[in-house]
Amino acid sequence: MKLLILIFLVGAIGCQTPLHKRDSAPTPSRPETDRPNATRPKDSTSTPPTTTTQPPAEAEDNRPVVDDNMAPDEVESDNRPPKPVPRLPKVGVIFGPGGGKVFGQIGVLQEFQKNKIPIYNVAGIEMGALAASLYAWRGSANDMEWQMFKIKSEDIIKKGLISSKRAGDFDVIQSIVKSALHNLKAEDFKKPFACPALNLEKNKMYVMNRGNIEALLPYCIPYPPLFKPYQKNISAVRELKALADHLRKQGANYIVLINVLGGSAFKTPINESDSVENLVWAEISSQMVKESAHVDHTITINLDSYSVLDFENKRDMMQKGSSQANRAVRSLAEKLGL
Repeated sequence: MKLLILIFLVGAIGCQTPLHKRDSAPTPSRPETDRPNATRPKDSTSTPPTTTTQPPAEAEDNRPVVDDNMAPDEVESDNRPPKPVPRLPKVGVIFGPGGGKVFGQIGVLQEFQKNKIPIYNVAGIEMGALAASLYAWRGSANDMEWQMFKIKSEDIIKKGLISSKRAGDFDVIQSIVKSALHNLKAEDFKKPFACPALNLEKNKMYVMNRGNIEALLPYCIPYPPLFKPYQKNISAVRELKALADHLRKQGANYIVLINVLGGSAFKTPINESDSVENLVWAEISSQMVKESAHVDHTITINLDSYSVLDFENKRDMMQKGSSQANRAVRSLAEKLGL
C-alpha cells in the first residue's frame, strides 16, 4: 500500500510540472493593429511628418526651381541631377542675346559642324535671332558667317549708339536681312526657326515663326541700346522657357542654349558701369544663368572683353567662341552618342 501511494505521488508531481510551464509561457496573440477597432500605435504607423512627404520644389514641367535669392555664381547648376539623353536626339538650339557678342555664336556653330551634331530646329533672342535665322536658312555655319560679317561697325555707330548714347533704327540690320533673305518665309527655311517678341502696349509675348522673314525679324531683334522698339515691340529677352517649350513642341527633344553673356558685365561696360543700359544687360546676363534650368545643356562663352556694342572685333569674337566651345561641344557629341 505504501508503495502504491509513493508511485501515485511521483506521477502527480510529474504531471504538474509541464502544466505549470504551459501556464507560465506567454500566449501568442494577434497584434493590436489587426484587431477590429484597434488604435494604431502613433510611433510606428502614424502619418509621417510633412517634411518627409513633401516632394522637392519643382516647376510645372518637373524641372528644378532656381532659388531667386541666389546670386548668378551661386546657382548650383552642377548639382542638378543629369538630364537623360534621348536615344535618338533631336537637338534644338537657342541663340541667346548679346548684341555684337553674338559673333561668338558663329564659332560655336562651327564646332557643331566639326563634331557632326545635327541641329533639328533653332530659335534666337535679340541679335541672336538674326544669327539663328541666317543659320536656319540653309543650315550652314559658313553661310551664317558670310552674311553676319556684312554688318559694319561704322554703319551702326552712325546711328548715334555710342556718341550720343541713343538707340538707333533697325534700318542697318534690315538691309542685311533683305540682301540675304529677300522674299523668303520662315516656313521656307531648311531648319524650323522662331524668335520671341514682346509687345509693350499689350504687354504680351509672341513667338514669331511664320511669314515673311523681312517682316518678322524687326519684331524680335530691337533692344536698347542697339535699336529702338519697332512698332512698340522689342525682343523678349527673358522668354527662354517659352522658346525651349516651343522647340520641344516642334519635335526637338534636347535643347542647347548658346550663351555669349558669360563673365562680368562690368569689365567692358556699355557707356558707364552704372549706366542704365549696362545695368539692364547685367541683369539679362544673370537671367540667362537662372533660366538655363529650362534647357538641357548650356554652352557659355566668356566675351566680357567686348561690349554688346562692339561690331568691330567680329573675327576675334568668332574665334574665341570656337576655341572656348571646342571641348564643350566634343563632350556634348559624346554625350549624345554621336
